[in-house]
Amino acid sequence: MSDYLTDEEQVDRLKKLWKDYGITVVVALAIGIGGTVAWDYFKAYQSDQAQAASNLYTSYMEASGLGEPTTLIIEELESNFGDSAYFAFTLLRQAKSEIDNENFEAAHESLTRAFNAARDSPIGDLVALRKAKVEFEIGDYEAVLLTLQEVETAGYQWQALMLKGDVHFQNDEMDAAREAYQSAKDQLPVGFESNVVDMRLASVPPAP
Repeated sequence: MSDYLTDEEQVDRLKKLWKDYGITVVVALAIGIGGTVAWDYFKAYQSDQAQAASNLYTSYMEASGLGEPTTLIIEELESNFGDSAYFAFTLLRQAKSEIDNENFEAAHESLTRAFNAARDSPIGDLVALRKAKVEFEIGDYEAVLLTLQEVETAGYQWQALMLKGDVHFQNDEMDAAREAYQSAKDQLPVGFESNVVDMRLASVPPAP
């Protein structure tokens, strides 16, 4: 549920998307793909955030890396910076750890809190998409479709449509699945390979 790119690949992708789609998608992608370079881009954009929130985020990363408790750090971030990107980003990291441990219910709770903090921010669509993916893993397909309605950024629409197609496929709604997958392919950003979408389309039985 995450991308694994080298620093050079991250830079190239960020530069290309900056040119094609502007700052909103670039900031969201920087958070989505992770890594040192991506996080540096994010920090530069968020330079006006409170230093205290930044310090708490750093404390969270250090504690998490050492396997130490992070609950109190998250609570302090929520109490003092609950509407900040630092809080939402911390919860994204928390959710990733929970997903890695296949604790999807806990991940869903973290992502729900993150979405409440990130709504209407540049990373809101990213959080909504992560939340919808976890809801898909849980099997709450109705919730997936509701959450995907929150995704508005052009650079993320194709991913939302892919997941929407997956829901329809699981519900044996093949016409709707085919339509969603085709729409996802039509909205792929310039330069993105269509192999994954093509595989999904090929898995849907032909229309009678």
